[in-house]
Amino acid sequence: MKKFLVLLLLALGFSLRLYKIDNPVADWHSFRQADTSSVTRNFVKNGLNLLKPTYHDLSNIQSGKDNPNGYRMVEMPLYNALHYYTYKVFPNLGLDKSGRLTSVILSTGSILLVFLIGNYLSGFFVGWLAGFFMAVLPFNIYYSRVILPEPLMIFLLLLSYYLLIITNEKSKSIRYLLLFISSLSLAGAILVKPYAVFFALPHLAYAIRILARQDIGLLSFITYGLIALLPTYFWRKHIQSYPTGIPASDWLLNSNGIRFRPAWFRWLFSERLGNLILGVYGTFFLILGLISKPLKEGIAYWLWAIGIFAYFSVVAGGNVQHDYYQSIIIPFICFFLAKGVVLVISLNKTVYSRFLTIVTTLLVIAVMLSLSWYHVKGYYQVNNWPIVEVGKRVATITPTSALVIAPYNGDTAFLYQTERSGWPLGFDIEDKIKKGATHYVSVVYDDEARNLEKKYLLLEKTDKYIIIDLTKTKK
Repeated sequence: MKKFLVLLLLALGFSLRLYKIDNPVADWHSFRQADTSSVTRNFVKNGLNLLKPTYHDLSNIQSGKDNPNGYRMVEMPLYNALHYYTYKVFPNLGLDKSGRLTSVILSTGSILLVFLIGNYLSGFFVGWLAGFFMAVLPFNIYYSRVILPEPLMIFLLLLSYYLLIITNEKSKSIRYLLLFISSLSLAGAILVKPYAVFFALPHLAYAIRILARQDIGLLSFITYGLIALLPTYFWRKHIQSYPTGIPASDWLLNSNGIRFRPAWFRWLFSERLGNLILGVYGTFFLILGLISKPLKEGIAYWLWAIGIFAYFSVVAGGNVQHDYYQSIIIPFICFFLAKGVVLVISLNKTVYSRFLTIVTTLLVIAVMLSLSWYHVKGYYQVNNWPIVEVGKRVATITPTSALVIAPYNGDTAFLYQTERSGWPLGFDIEDKIKKGATHYVSVVYDDEARNLEKKYLLLEKTDKYIIIDLTKTKK
């Protein structure tokens, strides 16, 4: 029966994440998804090179420096490698759907790991409930099928912790193998997103515990840490050789001095955590989970809570500006929700009605999910279909070597649809032509488009878009 319930959980989580999986990369946070998917596209075109990832944006918007080679030096492109191989296995899906499927598979694995961790630490019911919330929270469903590196980071982080906590039940040879794989998984998580270190506090606590029991030696403890941390150090050192491809990042920490100001509390704890993720009513279970006495898990859950607060505090600017930064916290929120629900339904039967307690709990969960879905459903909407339509036309009528100017206020989603490298912003058109721009495409017929139409060869013009060849002037 338990295996059936777990399989049901995984089937539910997987099927929910297939919702609008065929969406073009033009929905919520499409600019970040476009940048990520573009790296994979270039891998497909030019070959897989993890040390020199490139993408379609040649502008100076990201780094403040012109980027003629299109370098994209952020996280190590491990996610893009998985996306690349998914596309190779299922080429008929196309690049976008392959990317979404990659995230769906990874996030389904994360649901299983949340269950396994919860089951090991707090018993089957807590583990299953945590997995259930991981599967059905509308915010998490959306961010589990986006083309972003976060699903891989979450999967690797959870895998690393699970392998770590089960080491004491294995033989010595298996124990060291699990420790090695755990350290590699943690290294991968940090390489994908360095923010993973905020959620590794339970790793440290458990490692100290098994060190104190002399289950492992000090050398093994140090080796584990070095394996986990050194790859990111070397990656960060490597990308310094490509400054044009390193986006400005100072704003992530405390842009506009937002940290601990009233707006910081409002956006992170009220708007994002309270309304968007937990649908208001879920905060009831979250608080109960936080104050619930620990069982076998000890202080692991509380250490994750500390990690969440530290993450919000240090990366204050990024968390306030972009809600996808909160996708990282979802697994740990799910543990507290599960603990909270268990606390409620275990209330003293002589004082509280068991029937009404269960019914009310189910009702609150339903309302929580409904209100959260009310906020999240708009994320799937494609607000500007013309950029998808004209993007296909540009990809059809221009050579693959074309460099395109696709003005979209610096948003790269439009440029991505053209399947060409170039610039996501107009202005200084003559300067961009000197840098190699060959075509101009716009979904807005403004003064810039009109002036270029007078001077250069018009390829196509409809009531939705205009395409101009910048290599040929009108006589």
